[in-house]
Amino acid sequence: MTTWSEFCDRIAALGEGLDDEGQRHLANQVACWLTYSIGHNDPRHPAFFRSSDPVYQWGGPNADQVARRTAIDGDGVYRISGQMGACEEFVLQVKLGATQSGGAGVGLEVTGSSLGIGPGDEINIWLGGEERNDGLGSWLPLDPEASFVHIRDYYFDWQPAEPATFVIERLDTVGEPKPDVDAAAILSTALGEIEHSFDFWNGYQERMLCDQPPNTFLPPAGMGRGVKTLIYSHAGVAIDADQALIVDIDHRGAAMWDIQLYNRPWYEALDFTNRLTCLNHALIEPGPIVIAGCDPGGSNWLDTEGRDSVLCTIRWWHPPGTPVVEAKVVPVTELDLPPVDRQTQIARRSSHIAWRYRT
Repeated sequence: MTTWSEFCDRIAALGEGLDDEGQRHLANQVACWLTYSIGHNDPRHPAFFRSSDPVYQWGGPNADQVARRTAIDGDGVYRISGQMGACEEFVLQVKLGATQSGGAGVGLEVTGSSLGIGPGDEINIWLGGEERNDGLGSWLPLDPEASFVHIRDYYFDWQPAEPATFVIERLDTVGEPKPDVDAAAILSTALGEIEHSFDFWNGYQERMLCDQPPNTFLPPAGMGRGVKTLIYSHAGVAIDADQALIVDIDHRGAAMWDIQLYNRPWYEALDFTNRLTCLNHALIEPGPIVIAGCDPGGSNWLDTEGRDSVLCTIRWWHPPGTPVVEAKVVPVTELDLPPVDRQTQIARRSSHIAWRYRT
């Protein structure tokens, strides 16, 4: 049984010796996982929790998506409904095992497009129970070991428009009252997630990059914890204030891709609301992708926020061939890029983010 004093003592131990960014990350984890364990960890009364957004930062969040999850039972019957709005695609995964601690396998993964659902459409998906063929939506089976549903909805064009709405209901427990509050269980669940997440992501980049030289990208490959249809490439970027990293990508026919910067070591997204820290296939303009700490001109600048070191992650959605990434460090003074209206660029992004995360 985890008591409040034990919870506080173990969080205090995690916080020893952290700098300001580390303390903020730990506070973020506490807020995130307490919220999850208090209101979104009951599979008999599910409710989606937005587990990755401009507030909750952990695990390399994708600036083009909203991530949400809720606990479920493998023997339950659920309905997911809503509206797509401006959402261009979503990925629904049924996970097996713990949310973070101990890992979670993927029991099922489908996309909105594979279910015939696109921007502006209604969403009707049934999970578990008897197979349905009534034409009123899509039915998906549940693995007996299913433990939570994870939905990622994607926005590539970054327009100020209504985002997707996802609602989940359990159909075989309608009218069942919620159990009495179990404070010890809430604290125990949250503490397990906080401690595991804090340790796992603190060392993740070092394990992933290993001996990879700075400013070079790992060969594109899949990752077991992410979306199965995506492949990724990562680079530790370390450049001086008067340098820039030029990134040249042969996408090999990938229809959708993105590139994004993160802090080290916590794998939090750099500020994508008020700065230019990410690009994708819909936002890029003609010209090179330039990573630098100061504005070099050109449309495709990725802002390191002046940090000495950042992580750069590239994602591709099921490309027909393996992409090729090349990068080189150059002096900023060698660049000859046209000036750009940065305020207009940022205003577009900020307006979209305000709409996407409006509630």
